[in-house]
Amino acid sequence: MPRTEDEIRIGSHETDGKGSPVTHTTLSPTTDTRQRAILAQPTAVIPIIFLPGIMGTNLKSDTGTKVWRPPNADGVFPILGAIGQMFAYVFRGPATRQRMLDPAKVEVDDRGSIDTGGSLKKEVAHERGWGSVMRSSYHPVMALMQKRLNNIMEAGGLLDWWSEEGQHSPGDYGDEKAGKALSVADFKHAAGYRYEVWGGGYNWLQSNEESGQDLIDYIDDVVLAHHRAKGQNVKKVILVTHSMGGLVGRAIARVHEYGKLLGVVHGVMPATGAPATYHHCRCGYDGVSQIILGRNAKEVTAIVGNSPGALELLPSADYGDGRAWLKIGGPENNPSHALPVSDPYTEIYHSREWYGLVPEESLGMLDPAGLHSAPEFDGAEAIGYERFTRLLSDTQRFHESVSGKYPEPAFVHYGADERMHGWTDVHWEGARLPSLEGTRGSKDNGNGKISITNGGQVVQLNFGKANQPGDGTVPTVSGEAPSKAGVCASFRQGNQGAGARVVTNGKGRNKGYDHQDSYNDSRSQWATLFSVTRISREADWA
Repeated sequence: MPRTEDEIRIGSHETDGKGSPVTHTTLSPTTDTRQRAILAQPTAVIPIIFLPGIMGTNLKSDTGTKVWRPPNADGVFPILGAIGQMFAYVFRGPATRQRMLDPAKVEVDDRGSIDTGGSLKKEVAHERGWGSVMRSSYHPVMALMQKRLNNIMEAGGLLDWWSEEGQHSPGDYGDEKAGKALSVADFKHAAGYRYEVWGGGYNWLQSNEESGQDLIDYIDDVVLAHHRAKGQNVKKVILVTHSMGGLVGRAIARVHEYGKLLGVVHGVMPATGAPATYHHCRCGYDGVSQIILGRNAKEVTAIVGNSPGALELLPSADYGDGRAWLKIGGPENNPSHALPVSDPYTEIYHSREWYGLVPEESLGMLDPAGLHSAPEFDGAEAIGYERFTRLLSDTQRFHESVSGKYPEPAFVHYGADERMHGWTDVHWEGARLPSLEGTRGSKDNGNGKISITNGGQVVQLNFGKANQPGDGTVPTVSGEAPSKAGVCASFRQGNQGAGARVVTNGKGRNKGYDHQDSYNDSRSQWATLFSVTRISREADWA
């Protein structure tokens, strides 16, 4: 007998080559007389802009030449490509690196490879800036948001992941704010909007404040204009940030006071900076990163010393509530001295002492390419150095402009795992030093070994290993800072967190997540989806 007692509902969960929702269905036998109801997608849109971390945006020169492509490591051919890029950098000295990575001579390059995981057509993703951001670290979570946020409910019922995983308490995933689980009303409200994910690449060499303005222009002139041109109802956007992208997001919200943010999700943000930046300037990078980013102080300082964005990753005055994070002399866990006493800018960053960010003996590292051969002002005592001094003063001003300030609403997740070693403090280890006064650097290999003279004696100090908790880059003490400043949720994830699902990842492995690939971990993904859904409650244009 014909089946006429109900109807078949067909969801419209795909998009065409222009990004518009489409539905595919098939003809039924003539004996099947049930009604077919195509469920239309919402016409109200919430764009989501993903802001990568430092070095997570592809850059090109102002003449169009590829300058920076973060090495993807998600397959044989990408790895071979990364090896090729690393091989090319082996033969590039400090001067060449400085010329290539001059903040004033580079711009965002959206020609990078794209993997949407079937969530969008590649041409649509390209139009939405996916090619500007690192594929292997960011595209998986961007695709996940595009898929899952547009498949929350159907015909009044929760779909797939949301019915199985989306109803957990945020406390299970480490929320320190004891927030409530998403309610039926939350799901229904969120399902009343369509979510479109965009890549928000930016020039990570320039100041985060400048990048913030660039992204405001991008949101106004490209993202919102695009959706309005398609006749879609849209008013505000959500930012999802990784690492330094969080500082850019805070600049957008609290420095520029941009009024079209619905809310922000911050992932593994160095909220008050990271001592790892000091390590890199004095010792070079470790592992594979050193080949591209710099093997020693000379190569790194040529880039970081001229990059406002990188300098803004240094620990700010409120790092660890004024923590003295630079240990000097003495054995591990028993230093002779600790800085800053009160001000990291004068005591460490501007200091020309052997323990300063760029010591007197290393001033030549600041401008090996001779790009700043003319003094910035009359009477400048060291060409290149006075520019560095200005950049440090700008860094302090930026730190102060965002100190303790976060978007409203803001949701944060970060790594807190004692197995993911990073630097909460850094330490020049060795013999005890009765006093820093009168000590002088005599030989520095730029890789963490330095000889100093102390009262006529030569003392060798070695830079201590990273052995403190976090995500391998951002220490827990910086990642947790927003939780003290009134953010809506703060997910502490790893074996130092509390919650049924904070210690093991989605593969059942008992381990923390790595900083660069944090968004590929199921714990941070859950926190992100929860946060975006909760932020969507602020939307009022459906």
